[in-house]
Amino acid sequence: MIKVLIGKNKRTLELKEYHSFEWLNEVEVFAIFNQQDSGNISFGVISNGERFFIKYAGARNLEYMGDVQAAIERLKKAEEVYKQIVHPNMTPFLSAFQIEQGFGLKFKWVNGECMHNHWDFTPFEKYNSPHSPFFKLRNLPLQERISILTKIYEFATFVEVKGFVMVDFYDGSILYDFKNGELYICDIDFFRKSPVVNNIGENFWGSPRYKAPEEYQLNAVITSATNVYTLAGLAFAFIGGKSDKSFEKWEASKNLYNVCLKALENNPSNRFTTISSFYHKWDESIS
Repeated sequence: MIKVLIGKNKRTLELKEYHSFEWLNEVEVFAIFNQQDSGNISFGVISNGERFFIKYAGARNLEYMGDVQAAIERLKKAEEVYKQIVHPNMTPFLSAFQIEQGFGLKFKWVNGECMHNHWDFTPFEKYNSPHSPFFKLRNLPLQERISILTKIYEFATFVEVKGFVMVDFYDGSILYDFKNGELYICDIDFFRKSPVVNNIGENFWGSPRYKAPEEYQLNAVITSATNVYTLAGLAFAFIGGKSDKSFEKWEASKNLYNVCLKALENNPSNRFTTISSFYHKWDESIS
């Protein structure tokens, strides 16, 4: 393990091997996110009194086992995703930058807390610690949680209209500002234009908590129906029994439960085939 000092305030960053971060010398680094298995390292920085979020590929963090150049190429592809998917609930994308040893994306900083804050909370703490963002979310009034889900589904419908499939979308992509009641979507790097095929197999990108069966199958087509499965999984995480899909653990109406249960059918053709049709039925059931 190598320790390097970054930013004008000399924060310590731990890496597997040395990497120069001279490009951070003129800013203050107030946050470091160094435990991502995607190969990226992210920073919260202050420049000219403003806060920004920077996602960078090119250095080998402690978690990443893959090829650094592959991480750079993935982040370069992500730039186009952020340019095309511009939405009020997205963390605002500002610009990209290339340096000799790496590539980065720059965003406005938002004050939301991540619903899968694995760098601060163990899996047990995520669901049981009063300080965990997910625990705080589950203790919001039911109608507020339904409202958050509705905004997520509206965003997902927008993404579908833009011709994208939401690859690797999970609760870690969701930020919530509890003070102001504001939702933000982040980390959409792996969203891809349709058609999308699972070219990896069981290790296809995504969280096991939300992946559909086809996301484990080599050469399976990944479609809007796949995304519907994930979105329904989020509903059970926010207002149901998480992995327990029984009605006894469900906090909302039977109609809404049936909508989400249909969305979790193993066979994609038995689910809602579009996010739009799922969102319409969801909206109809909460009206």
